[in-house]
Amino acid sequence: MWLSVDEVYNEYSLSWPANNIKGRIDSRWHEVDRGHQVVVSCSGDVDVERGDAADFVEHEDASEDNILSVEIWDDGTEYSKGYYVEPNNIRIIGYEKPKFNWWKFLGSGAGSFCICMIILVVAFILEYAPSFPKHINNYLKKSQNYEYVTSITGNEKQKADVYQYTGPKYYYTNTNTDENYFGNTTDEVAKDIINGIEGQTEYVTQEDDAKNASIAIVTSSEYCFIYHPEDDNSVVYIQISKRKYNYTSDNSLYRGSSNTNRWYRSHYYSSSYSSDSKKYSSTPSAYESYSGETIHDLGNGYYDSYSSSVRQSSINSRRSSSGGGK
Repeated sequence: MWLSVDEVYNEYSLSWPANNIKGRIDSRWHEVDRGHQVVVSCSGDVDVERGDAADFVEHEDASEDNILSVEIWDDGTEYSKGYYVEPNNIRIIGYEKPKFNWWKFLGSGAGSFCICMIILVVAFILEYAPSFPKHINNYLKKSQNYEYVTSITGNEKQKADVYQYTGPKYYYTNTNTDENYFGNTTDEVAKDIINGIEGQTEYVTQEDDAKNASIAIVTSSEYCFIYHPEDDNSVVYIQISKRKYNYTSDNSLYRGSSNTNRWYRSHYYSSSYSSDSKKYSSTPSAYESYSGETIHDLGNGYYDSYSSSVRQSSINSRRSSSGGGK
């Protein structure tokens, strides 16, 4: 059955198919209306579409409570019977959307197609997509080779954490002073961090050619600085922060020398300030009036190549473990 609404005469009726009439309309029915109807809107499981048209004839019986309708379409004539309904007998109780049957959907052709597409997309991601970003700060927290030392508070609620490398110590020679030390080098620490984040870096720059010089590692979201404290070349500190910390603050390094601090600032300004100023354009920066040195040989050779090699090895490893390797 269906509910019909006549907005012209403000009438409501319930109807049902009566195709057994087959054109035999007896004398108890009298004609009350006729005309031409056009479909202007439709939805759901119906066999008409917008623009379809038909001629119609409406009949009533002597009581004027019961109705018989005739619709003459291009592909045949349809009959229906029904009766009028008073508006106060109609109660709107809302509509509950049918629950989606996942089992029925998965068993259908469309479901099978979707499953195949999902498998192909997952296979593509495992084969070609980069892994999720690795964060240096997370690696330092979890690795047994690093010990938390302190934090430095900056502007805009930003902070930098300082760690000390506590991994295996070796004898090495300071190439600037020819002194021998039993401790750690910035070189081995940089390599350990690069391996820890699977080579996901933007720039890795060493201050100069000396094996034990300061090293800066820039990722898409973090700024890491590896250096010796001013009074102890056998100790290696690692300062790690979000790049927003560097953008908004010009604090000195923890126990860093004046030369180390100068290179630290100039490297951040040269490598990251330009892109960060677009990302944090509504935030005041400590480098807006910077007039110090700039560095032109960012990512100067060895460490960027090393990082690229680690990153590629990681990608190949993922492909192999996912079955995509050859």
